[in-house]
Amino acid sequence: MTNNTPRILVLDDEPIILELCVEFLTTEGYEVDTVSNGKEALSLLQKKDYDVVISDMKMPSLSGAEFYKLVNEKYPKVAKRIIFVTGDMLNVETKAFLENINNPYLIKPFKLNELRNIIKEVIKGNS
Repeated sequence: MTNNTPRILVLDDEPIILELCVEFLTTEGYEVDTVSNGKEALSLLQKKDYDVVISDMKMPSLSGAEFYKLVNEKYPKVAKRIIFVTGDMLNVETKAFLENINNPYLIKPFKLNELRNIIKEVIKGNS
């Protein structure tokens, strides 16, 4: 892949979600890295630049909100490129967090077309 290929980091603790994202996003022409926890994601962010980060909200050890806070402290430009994925919009804390940060988010289950469109918007906003 060339250096112009947009790079996406997908963070989710569900292996099937990671597999589906890799399959879909690589066919869309993106370079994709996956991790199953926030600590691995932070480690990769130290080494590579990503055009988009897709993060699940509900994960063991480091939630999506906690991950966002750490990324925002170390890499504020990257924090604006995080797309959150959640199946828990009934949770008051999750809903408040997503409304306050103003990042794009998808509600599970989502359509691949929704993912495609939101990624394009985030990349367009970064250029």
